[in-house]
Amino acid sequence: MRSIVAKISEYLGLSTEEVERRALRHLILDELRRVKAEKVLILSKYGVRSFEDLMRLVEEDKVSDVDAHDDMIRLDYLEDREKELENLLEELEGQTHRHMGNNE
Repeated sequence: MRSIVAKISEYLGLSTEEVERRALRHLILDELRRVKAEKVLILSKYGVRSFEDLMRLVEEDKVSDVDAHDDMIRLDYLEDREKELENLLEELEGQTHRHMGNNE
């Protein structure tokens, strides 16, 4: 029994590796969009554009650190996740370019 990836690759006329790379790219991009959207929601709650801006508000006592604590922890996590996803995307695209270069 053929895998779904094999069926899709045959139908589209692409290699299974290309189908997998494209699927992974879209998966990473979807997750990046979700992470960025959540960051925007949190930042807009405080009327700021970055984690650093929120920290500044806390340091200037314009926002209570108690009130912002959970959001700051979540933002820190989201920023780390965003960087890691971007690194994975770069790595995947680097493999794609190397692979395409081998076929030329």
